[in-house]
Amino acid sequence: MGETPTQILPPSRGKDLLGEERWALRLLLLFTGAGAAVAAYLLKLHAAIAGNPDRGVCTFTETISCDKVLASSYAEMAGIPLGLIGFAGFALLFALAAWRLRLGQHGPRWLPAVLALTAGCGLAFELVMTWVEFFVIEAVCPYCLTALGFIAATFIASLVAWQAARRSATEEIRHA
Repeated sequence: MGETPTQILPPSRGKDLLGEERWALRLLLLFTGAGAAVAAYLLKLHAAIAGNPDRGVCTFTETISCDKVLASSYAEMAGIPLGLIGFAGFALLFALAAWRLRLGQHGPRWLPAVLALTAGCGLAFELVMTWVEFFVIEAVCPYCLTALGFIAATFIASLVAWQAARRSATEEIRHA
């Protein structure tokens, strides 16, 4: 009756996870941390450009230009810079992966699926925005493409983690 939460739920630090899931989650932490850093830099660039594509902060050619992309009307949604949305998304994914890694099998069974679903939504959003860059704005931002790479890697790692968690749960049921 007088048990503390740490007595009920010992910190596993992912030791009870399958090796494959543990590695995938560690990669998720790496990819989402790097993605958050890129998104934070994009937010800084967005503030520096502030609607002025001629500023020349990040222009390589006419078609490879962060300035042109970040000064466009597509750089914000409802007045919120996409860099901030990206940062929040990567931070959420980082937190979910850290939570799963920390709690291991003692955490909610739905967590790996939510991680994969969230990463998939982030990838879909980034793919749409990349399409807008190529075909509407007619310029691409190298940092936005870097963020696309990180969210794609995050999605793949989240699928690996989810599949490993499902295998582990199936084995638990078989051995019960």
